[in-house]
Amino acid sequence: MFKTYLARSLIQFSLTSIGIMLIGSLPYLFFNMESQLDVLKMVDRKELTNTLFIYDTIVLNFEEYIKHMMTTLNPLFTDNAIQYYERGRELPLFPEFFDAYLLSMVYLLASLTLALVLGVLLTILTMLLPKEKRALPKGVLFVLESLPDIFVILITQLTIIWIYKASGILLFNIASGFNDRAFLLPIVVLALLPALYIFKYLLVSFEDEEQQLYVELARGKGLKRSKILVVHIFRNSILTLFNHFKGIFLFALANLVMLEVIFEVRGFMTFVINHGVLNPEIVTIALFMIFIPSFLFFTGMQWILERWLHGKGELL
Repeated sequence: MFKTYLARSLIQFSLTSIGIMLIGSLPYLFFNMESQLDVLKMVDRKELTNTLFIYDTIVLNFEEYIKHMMTTLNPLFTDNAIQYYERGRELPLFPEFFDAYLLSMVYLLASLTLALVLGVLLTILTMLLPKEKRALPKGVLFVLESLPDIFVILITQLTIIWIYKASGILLFNIASGFNDRAFLLPIVVLALLPALYIFKYLLVSFEDEEQQLYVELARGKGLKRSKILVVHIFRNSILTLFNHFKGIFLFALANLVMLEVIFEVRGFMTFVINHGVLNPEIVTIALFMIFIPSFLFFTGMQWILERWLHGKGELL
């Protein structure tokens, strides 16, 4: 069983890695990227101001395509340091890029942890209500999850500013400055919508589990409703939550881009946005830095959860 799962995971990992390499170098297949990058660097150095006379056509350049993939992979097998272009200079990519990566991952993981806690608490509190009284939280959930992501971020910032103007109390920093970094507010904002989605998926799963015979049996044994929810129903909903959590992770990752821009956080995403155009290999490296740890986590957790749930079955 383990060997089959490992082999399937390795195949999935290999195919995804190949796909990242192929997509990351795709511009080199259709355009003369070397000349275009030279022009962009000249514009960046103020050596060229008029680019109206420059044009390019779509071509199929397999040689440059393969060459760029090899160039991107080369530092992994040699002692050559990865460098990137910025304002006329070639600078080492690491450790600056890794520091930005760690900062973004702190925001992302902290917000997902907060979202998970909030989502589980909201689900349990809602399930403790009688069935006829659950319509109100469901209606509020429907309204909130329909709000655009950027609307939630901006409304939160404006609310903090309004409270500050009205009371003189600044609850959170609303943007990062030179010596001060917005920390708590971005985490809270990034956690809001994922928490609602976790609440939504868990609530559906809890209500389905509530109809199962083992719940009636547990009630017949005199177990408290809170214990049935927390111990038994929640346990049998973990795998469902985990399967949805992959999508929630990608959703939060996409929102991290807007969050870093709006809160002026110099993180991983803004680094890619600012330098990815003149350094296309940064995009490929960034994709791998996201893909590898997330793949290892989700693959490992899926194996553990499936073995745990399959081995014990439903607990009473």
